[in-house]
Amino acid sequence: MGFTEYFQAREFVQGFQSYFLVALLFSSALLAVLSILNKNKLAGGAIALNVIILLLGFLLLLWLHLKIYASIELINPLNGASMGRIMAPLWIENEKLYFWALFLGFFTYHAYVRNKDRIFAKWLSIFFSGFVILTMLSSNPFSAPLPSLHQEISSYVQSLNSNNIYVAMQSFQNFFGRVIYFYNSTYMWIHPPLLFISYAALIASFLASILMLAKKKDIYDKIAYSYAKLGYILLTVGMLVSYPWALQAWANEPWWWSPKINMSLMMWMFYTAYLHSRLHLHRRGMWNTTAILGIFCFGVLVLTYITTYLVPGVHSYG
Repeated sequence: MGFTEYFQAREFVQGFQSYFLVALLFSSALLAVLSILNKNKLAGGAIALNVIILLLGFLLLLWLHLKIYASIELINPLNGASMGRIMAPLWIENEKLYFWALFLGFFTYHAYVRNKDRIFAKWLSIFFSGFVILTMLSSNPFSAPLPSLHQEISSYVQSLNSNNIYVAMQSFQNFFGRVIYFYNSTYMWIHPPLLFISYAALIASFLASILMLAKKKDIYDKIAYSYAKLGYILLTVGMLVSYPWALQAWANEPWWWSPKINMSLMMWMFYTAYLHSRLHLHRRGMWNTTAILGIFCFGVLVLTYITTYLVPGVHSYG
């Protein structure tokens, strides 16, 4: 087994942490300044630069995941039989916000090149730059790649080298369960990316709703609706595909009472209410109501994400 190859690959990725941190902080700050100064052509280039750097970083992380798959083989200590390899998804642990930022970059560039509205594109660019800065300062995926998985791999390797069959078997069973029901789960390859892409679209809808309330122009309602519709579809599908997995993984747990799950359902219902309110946009007072709902929904989205880390429950990572 190539444990050494994995550790070398992880150190190689860590060697780029400062480069990506400086590059993204600089390019994001540049984008924010150019957007504030209304330098539209230069801002478009800065958006593209940010997206390109994020993509390069994503490819580096993809390479690390491939090295994990190629290097780490699960071996049963009792009989030496191979029990599979680790297919870790590209949006777990400290890679979550990075993946979210990448797709927010795609939406930002789309808004710029499609020329939906210069004011909207400007504020989306500023929000995108701030989100990238927040991501790199709080959750740089290159500084300590996949810390939990790395700890599990390290513990597994140590147990195999301990020459204690009881310790090795216990470590193997624990790790094997995590690989089967979490890292290699089809659910983990579908549910999280759908939600993060949805969240990126809903950021755009949130900003358009603010402009809709402030400017009272139809263009902002149409922009807010177009992104909210995409985000709502992805959110709905992402939640539905997680249900069979929840029944299996939390069969003996009262998971339907989990704060994160209840917050997610509340978020979905508020976005349902927002989309429904647009059917009555022509009625008196509904313009402001719809815009406020669009803004409020995003607040619920942020609380839902934070709940995962702050409130105990079966879906908590805190």
